[in-house]
Amino acid sequence: MWTSLNSEDNMIYEMFKVALQLEEPWKLMHVEFDDKEEAWHLFIDFERGSTFACPACGAESKAYDAEVKKWRHLDFWNWKTYMHARVPRTNCRTCKKVTQVPVKWSRPLSHFTLHFEAWAMRLMAEMPVNAAARELREHDTRMWRIFHHYIEKAMDELDWTRVKQIAIDETSSRRGHRYITLFVDVQAKTVLFATEGKGMDTLGRFKEQLSAKGASAEQIQDVCCDMSPAFIRGIQEYFPQAEITFDKFHVMKLVNEAVDDVRIQEQKHAPELKHTKYIWLKNESNLKREQKETLARLKDSHLQTGRAYRLKLAMQEF
Repeated sequence: MWTSLNSEDNMIYEMFKVALQLEEPWKLMHVEFDDKEEAWHLFIDFERGSTFACPACGAESKAYDAEVKKWRHLDFWNWKTYMHARVPRTNCRTCKKVTQVPVKWSRPLSHFTLHFEAWAMRLMAEMPVNAAARELREHDTRMWRIFHHYIEKAMDELDWTRVKQIAIDETSSRRGHRYITLFVDVQAKTVLFATEGKGMDTLGRFKEQLSAKGASAEQIQDVCCDMSPAFIRGIQEYFPQAEITFDKFHVMKLVNEAVDDVRIQEQKHAPELKHTKYIWLKNESNLKREQKETLARLKDSHLQTGRAYRLKLAMQEF
């Protein structure tokens, strides 16, 4: 059952008018509530004889014809809300073109309002797309369309011609050793490119993408990566002029592994080292009081593990 609210004195009707902030000649004609679907339906229209700016040349033109469209809007009181409107086409006498008028509350070809898409993108930045789709009560396929539209738009707006320093790292995309390699502009702290795999051929794909964006491989001066032989070969092959910097996270990971190797060997004849693995690997500020006391007692001793730990601190400071 649908309940119609069409009186301008109705408080709910007035609230929707304020919330929509429509500009002339658009007007909120009436509001209906669908009890079965538990959804608001807002019907928007324009008066006969209204004029619109021609999308092609800007000249004022009357509506030639109109097509009824529907958009999902932000929820009101946890109920879905839809906007309905007749979207006109103008038959411009100035440029002689028949063009559909764009509406300010939605982008062309979208079935959502801009406010809904903005909220959807905010959710998808904080949670998986499927989870955002459940939260918004929409199919995840439609959420992916929104996601791809704005990501591609943002990527198209990036200026690649100023990129000089990049960082590379791979991450697991799913179980079964499926990897994605990410290329980041170090100065802008922006992801430039993502591609499947983690071999040297990912550098070749990035080089191709540089060319497609009007940039060149020669402008890349510095590349930061882990100590992957594949990455090193790829940099030497596709960016031979670039300096290679190994990122500190992976360097310190190797240093920590070396410290632990020393501890494992030494604890065979130094029982006081047993169960002390993490006091040598964690930063001292992250240790519990008992662990700090144990570290203070052992780190300056004549143990090889203590010497390895001091070398680690020197490397960390460097």
